[in-house]
Amino acid sequence: MKLRRLFYLLGIAVFMTSAAANAAVHRVSPGDSIQAAIDGAASGDTILVEPGIYQETGNGRYGLRISTDNLRLIGKVKKGRGDAGKVRILQNEAQETGVYAAPSGCDYDIKDDTPEGQECRSRELKGFYIRGFSVEEFPVNGIQTRWVDGFEFVRNVSVNNLNNGIYPTLSANGLVRNNESYGSLDTAMWVAGSENVRVIGNELWGSVIGFEITVSNEVTVKQNEIYDNTVGVGLFHPNGAGNPPLPVMANWLIEQNDIYDNNRPNMAVPGTFQSILPPGIGVLALGVSDHVIAKNNVEDNDFVGIGVLGWCTATNGTPENCGVNPPITPPDASRNLVQLNYLSNNGTNPQAGPLNFLAADLTYFDAGDGSTGNCFKKNKPKNGFTFVSSEGVLPTDGC
Repeated sequence: MKLRRLFYLLGIAVFMTSAAANAAVHRVSPGDSIQAAIDGAASGDTILVEPGIYQETGNGRYGLRISTDNLRLIGKVKKGRGDAGKVRILQNEAQETGVYAAPSGCDYDIKDDTPEGQECRSRELKGFYIRGFSVEEFPVNGIQTRWVDGFEFVRNVSVNNLNNGIYPTLSANGLVRNNESYGSLDTAMWVAGSENVRVIGNELWGSVIGFEITVSNEVTVKQNEIYDNTVGVGLFHPNGAGNPPLPVMANWLIEQNDIYDNNRPNMAVPGTFQSILPPGIGVLALGVSDHVIAKNNVEDNDFVGIGVLGWCTATNGTPENCGVNPPITPPDASRNLVQLNYLSNNGTNPQAGPLNFLAADLTYFDAGDGSTGNCFKKNKPKNGFTFVSSEGVLPTDGC
């Protein structure tokens, strides 16, 4: 992974040196087509868009479709003018996803583990940058990458995009910084099937899940504000994902985030995995291993502040139970570090149901999944938080 990151950075440096002299800026104003500018741009070009409402008419599935390497999409924002000062991408006709970056011919519903998906991976898009766009009211996803190496989402807004708001998937070497996302029936921001992604300073609210990671490696999540969701942060086993497992799915760092008031009723589509999640959870780690949850403020979540559970333990009694859907990787939650979090007033008002006994600031439970090597230590206030554990005490065998 470190060699891949080094080669990527060296490649960017070579690209910047060779292409800077030839890069062009394409300016777009209301009444113009952003997609036409994208289609006419070359690798390394910038699309600079003036505030206004844009509804593309020539695209079938996407509001904007990017398949050229190293394009930069920059929306000019005029502060103090509300929506009139934004670049707003609105859904038109049968469009499904707002902004989609992937190699040509590689749609969002192609499976990575099919021949078509592997061919898309072999043609990985190199570099994508988007800043200052408000993407609104699409029925599938807001801003999404697939098979992209090197991406940045900066200061964008996802509004009521019904599956997922901001969604880097099957991608690597990315930064997702200072965005806002709300109004999704699945996840406001989801990192899936990806590697080496930093998620910093985002505001995620008003969705079923505020922030989610599945089947990824090396993901850093810091200084985000996550509130008013059903579940604030979801760290889920591959059975809860739409992508196949990676060889390594470790080193997710959830640190220095404010995670509070995640008590929104669950409005997910019935029959989905998300629909079984009970409201009132700050951080929920289900059947995942080798991660760190540290130095977060986790407050006023009615059911559980931070929960670490085996996958089969957690899904027992639900349509996702392991007898119906056997786990495709081991279901244990092992070698996780939960330390130095500040916990207050979690687990005080759980939704009525058979799982009420799990309500607490800190919850650890494994009923036969084989979880081991976890470490809960130095959480705060030292003698003031509540806990529930299948072991009677919070595990420290991994400390």
